[in-house]
Amino acid sequence: MRKLTTIYVFAALLGAQTALAQSFEGVITLNTTNEAMKEQATVTWYMKGNSSRLDIHSQAGEYTTDYSVISDEKGMDLISQGHVTAVPAVAMKMETAQQRFVSETKGQNVNGFACTKQVYTDGDNQTTYWLADDVKVSFKDLPFFIQKNMPQIPVDAFPVKMEKRDGTGKLVLSQDVLSITASPVDAAKFERR
Repeated sequence: MRKLTTIYVFAALLGAQTALAQSFEGVITLNTTNEAMKEQATVTWYMKGNSSRLDIHSQAGEYTTDYSVISDEKGMDLISQGHVTAVPAVAMKMETAQQRFVSETKGQNVNGFACTKQVYTDGDNQTTYWLADDVKVSFKDLPFFIQKNMPQIPVDAFPVKMEKRDGTGKLVLSQDVLSITASPVDAAKFERR
């Protein structure tokens, strides 16, 4: 059950399907933390055309889980221990509050990426994005589902870090991109096995 709960965290990252083909082909590595579940995960994200694959190594308390999520024109599937489970589209529909722009700070550096820091609020929570302009992937390469659940950030920027804090300032969720590598991705990466 933890795997299915964890997948909803990554729904905000992957989405149910890509509406338009991505222009970026390559691999993104990132770390993510979900404080409510006391979970930390390392993610390797493969992107090619309208296909995405997340290989996830998750640690929550004493439990370690490895699984993959593949999203393409066939739908979305969770692959774990040789089993393939379809993820229903209804599971990917998230209600999100409208985010209002609060502030912007240029000249930030995150993991070697030159960034602009943008802060948004939904009235209860504050979300901060560090947006890199000089990378080979951009906001427009994100699946449509992600774009519609984020503020309309500049399309030539990519969120290399995100922190969501509750009204007390406590960190709730974070994502931190470690590397972005433009390179060919073998189509076999998106096969369900």
